[in-house]
Amino acid sequence: MDQKISVAGLQLPQAVGDRGANLSNAIDAICSHPGHDVYVLPELSSSGYGAETFGDLERLAEDVEGPSFAAFSEVAKRQNCFICYSFPRRGENGKFHISASVVDRAGKLAAHYDKWHVCSTGVCCEKDFFVDGNMPLEVFEVDGIRVGIVICYDIRFPEIARKLTVEKNISLLLHPGGWPKDEGMLTWHTFLKVRAQENSIYIMSTNWAGPNNGSTAFCPPAIDGDRLELTKLGDEPGALVGVVDLRKLEEIRRQFPYLLDRNVDMYGSW
Repeated sequence: MDQKISVAGLQLPQAVGDRGANLSNAIDAICSHPGHDVYVLPELSSSGYGAETFGDLERLAEDVEGPSFAAFSEVAKRQNCFICYSFPRRGENGKFHISASVVDRAGKLAAHYDKWHVCSTGVCCEKDFFVDGNMPLEVFEVDGIRVGIVICYDIRFPEIARKLTVEKNISLLLHPGGWPKDEGMLTWHTFLKVRAQENSIYIMSTNWAGPNNGSTAFCPPAIDGDRLELTKLGDEPGALVGVVDLRKLEEIRRQFPYLLDRNVDMYGSW
């Protein structure tokens, strides 16, 4: 039997510092694009992304089962889908994390992740407000397809995607992002293509809408210049849909056996 799931990356308008408006925008977008198995929102989709938001974390930070969880849990049950969303989380000793959670079709928490790599490049000022996460990586399953999560800057570090692929056996990587149009955006899609090819996985990578953001992308596990290529949005709000097909993935892994050909005796288990 074919194993396929439909994944929608939502490129949303941003309401800086307004959780209620951001949740409303996300829920409207999900309900306006029904029928997909998984929806992926941008980085800090509940609070908005940027220095103005970061300076108001005492008000905007929430727990894993806070207001965002409550809102998306209800929507996931109504729409019979999984939703990956992102929010600022207060951790130990008053420190803050950039986090992402997933709710399943029953409205239950399926996975949670605190961003392992807080950004320090370009116009980003995350390190002034957030600390790196140290929780173990979590994966979840959608109709038998194993799915992992990373956030924005994480994609530049090959170890995390490789660890999720080799140790957690993922086929799909969700990648909520908040990419501004600085130097980092020029290579964002290059990193997506490399991580997808070297690990033979699908990647859905989201961003905020707007003239300084945009370009939400879906990357297949191989690029052939014809049938298989990275697809992306422009700057406007919208949904980018990608299909994860395990039969095609198995064919690609047979054709390009990068994972099997790793000389692990020379460089360890990764």
